[in-house]
Amino acid sequence: MGKFNNTIIILTIAILWGTLSGCSLLKSSEQSEIVKNIGTIQGAVNLSEVQTGTVIVLLYGDDNGEPIFKEQKVASANGEYRFYVAPGRYFLAAFIDQNDDGRYQKDEPANFSGAPQIVTVSQEGAAIARSINITAPLPETTSALKAMNDTATIFKNIGRVISLEDPVFTRDNYSMGFWRPIDFLEQIGGGLLFLQNYQADKIPVLFVHGANGGPTDWKAVIDSIDMGKFQPWILFYATGFELDMISEYLLQAVVSLQLKYHFKQLNVVAHSMGGLVTRSFVKKYREQHPALSKNLKFVMTINSPMGGMLSAKAGVDHSPIVIPSWNDVAPGSNFLKEILDWKWPEDIPYHLVFSFEKKTNGDGVVTLDRQIPLMLQAEASRMYGFNNNHVGTLSDIDFLTLLNDLMIESLEH
Repeated sequence: MGKFNNTIIILTIAILWGTLSGCSLLKSSEQSEIVKNIGTIQGAVNLSEVQTGTVIVLLYGDDNGEPIFKEQKVASANGEYRFYVAPGRYFLAAFIDQNDDGRYQKDEPANFSGAPQIVTVSQEGAAIARSINITAPLPETTSALKAMNDTATIFKNIGRVISLEDPVFTRDNYSMGFWRPIDFLEQIGGGLLFLQNYQADKIPVLFVHGANGGPTDWKAVIDSIDMGKFQPWILFYATGFELDMISEYLLQAVVSLQLKYHFKQLNVVAHSMGGLVTRSFVKKYREQHPALSKNLKFVMTINSPMGGMLSAKAGVDHSPIVIPSWNDVAPGSNFLKEILDWKWPEDIPYHLVFSFEKKTNGDGVVTLDRQIPLMLQAEASRMYGFNNNHVGTLSDIDFLTLLNDLMIESLEH
């Protein structure tokens, strides 16, 4: 039976390749290689005993000695940070965001790493930056730091209001995010998007889609929720990237929004591979921002391959082009080991939804043993099974009723 299943998986991969042109295959191969070569820069920010506030770390590319702003992120509660970067040369700086606006003002305490120090990152390399010691505002003669004013679309899209009817939400774009994630970032951007203006009296519900999917997969769910009590947020991301990178972005987006709006509760609902992204996000949230993470009052994963997928392993082993996220979803991957060895916090309610079709061993995509491994059954606050397929559950009237009832119940605790 196992040999038969592997044959089907390999044939499926061959069919997928047949749907892509030679040019698309080349682009997919090139972009997979770019993602594979991404390295990291990590380090820490030290404050004086009297200093308090949100610490934001800034990443700059080196353009012949001149810093070009690339990205910024909120440091963890103990001052640590990590950036994913392409091979190259970089500068780092940090400041205390005293007014929580995400931008540097010249009277805010700040400093560079070194004077500044150039950090060189090789392919798949991990560089450790010199600690950044913040003691006072920078001298007037020092070039002003630039923060979150001119950056990638994906960062500008944190909290941007959009409609589910927007033409950016197409199957072609979802497919681009899977097969050509670099093109997706450059042309689409993605982001953590709002479907309505932020309203302080409504609970945010963050929806995380799965591989080769997108925000419109949630239409039936979003149409069904009580808009008088909840406001929908959607994570739109390139599903071909490594999952650790995606959860890192999600963490930064949520923390940025929390510092801006000071919301007291956040619900997260994830489908398929989005469940793996969500578990990684919750792990980082709890470890890096323990005080902020206490606002997580409801987490649900739906038909997620929490135990990995054999089809991803077959893709890694047999496909001429390996999509980076396949490596993470393959059973026994370092990513899965890291998130599954971590114990789910008892104070965060976790609802585990699985689906099955009659006379089958799963929902048509993920087998039951991969949806509900034993250790997750022990961690889940509750489990719910539906006689439906992998995607069909998202429009199942019984599921929609259950989700709404559970979220209303979460308001009472």
